[in-house]
Amino acid sequence: MSEKDFHIETKKFKNNLLLKRKQFIIDVSHPEDANISKKELQKKLANVYKIPDPSTIFLFGFKTHFGGLKSTGLGFIYESLKAARQIEPRYRLMRNGLIEITKGSSKQRKERKNRSKKVRGVEKKKIKSGK
Repeated sequence: MSEKDFHIETKKFKNNLLLKRKQFIIDVSHPEDANISKKELQKKLANVYKIPDPSTIFLFGFKTHFGGLKSTGLGFIYESLKAARQIEPRYRLMRNGLIEITKGSSKQRKERKNRSKKVRGVEKKKIKSGK
C-alpha cells in the first residue's frame, strides 16, 4: 500500500485545561482518495504535534464535503490515557480500541435484565455484572 497523499489543517485549536485535552476542528483535503482512515489521521497528527502515543488522539464527526476532495471533523488530544478513559464516552473508547465489551447472546441479556427487575440494591448490581 502506497503512502496516501492528503493534507491536514487544524483550526479553532483550544487547550481545555479542565478536561486535560486539546480540542480542534480538522480539515482534511484528499484529492486522490474518497476518504482517509482515522488511524492514518491519528498517525499524522501524532507526528505533527509530537505526541508519543497516538491512542490519546480521538477523531470523530467527519463529514465529506459535496464533490469529495475535503472532509471536516472534530479531534481531541488528551494529556494521558487515564484522562481519556475518564472523560470519553464508552463507544469512542471502543472505536479507539481502548476497551473491549463482551456481549453474550441477546437471550442472555434479556434474562439478566428480567432477573434484575426482581431484586433491589446491592443484589441488582451483582446480577447486572453477571456474578
